Amino acid sequence: MNDLQTRSILYGGGVAAVAALVIAWSRVDSEADVMTLLSSADVQLRMAYAIPAQDKQGKPLSARQDMITTAEEHLAIVERIQPGLAVTAEFEGFAHMLRGSYVAAASSYRRARQCADVQEEQHDILLFNEARMLAKAGRGEEALEVFQSRGEVLDRRFGPQRALEEATILRELGRPDRAKARLEGARGHDAATSMTSLQAGIEYQALGDDAAAERAFTTASLDLPIGDYHLARLKLRTGDVDSSFALLERAERAIPTEVRRLLREEQEAWSAVASDARLQRLLVSEPAAPGR
Repeated sequence: MNDLQTRSILYGGGVAAVAALVIAWSRVDSEADVMTLLSSADVQLRMAYAIPAQDKQGKPLSARQDMITTAEEHLAIVERIQPGLAVTAEFEGFAHMLRGSYVAAASSYRRARQCADVQEEQHDILLFNEARMLAKAGRGEEALEVFQSRGEVLDRRFGPQRALEEATILRELGRPDRAKARLEGARGHDAATSMTSLQAGIEYQALGDDAAAERAFTTASLDLPIGDYHLARLKLRTGDVDSSFALLERAERAIPTEVRRLLREEQEAWSAVASDARLQRLLVSEPAAPGR
């Protein structure tokens, strides 16, 4: 079960859509059956992750709930057949997260870290997820303690990401100065990337430090066109409309689909220029090229 044990689900960045899969079981009594059940649980949970929790009327989507329930049933069977697998506990944490039971999710991730078969990299990813769930549950201090419990090892392998996530928690705890210090640490880390700068810029903006956000987004935009989008939104907020549209148009030329999606999802951020012809033009999708 090596592939399942070592896979890395990082819930911060999204999960790819997975095609629907329906399998019927008549009996479960072998290692192959365990693998099949775990694979099915993985698919069901990923599919549920890709579906909104509620419909437009605010009602829970029954199909999503059924997927989570099916996954949980399969995991319970696996636990009876082969108890104590790290991947089973990890998937249980994923299921709890999808249900919004963040404390229970954190507990499952902690239990997975303590399983005898857990691999080192999997252990650290589980630690990140445990801390994230505690933070979502409003237990920021506990989340920081989880990160600090293995800080030296995490800093060697995931230093920038740890610093970024701690910065978010510190901001939510009302400690802006410490949050900014962690952001500077993330950007100055040897393993920092353009994505590090982008994430830092978003955090600086949440902290109200527009100057630091602008520097971070400018650095990110050297390699990531989406950096121009975030910089454009920042420029608009500070009143520099012309610079905002110049950056937005540059981002749209590089990643048109992504920019249009963000413009639709973040309409409130662009409401001040909602009637501007330049924005309306960007929102209009280009017609598809005719087939041969």
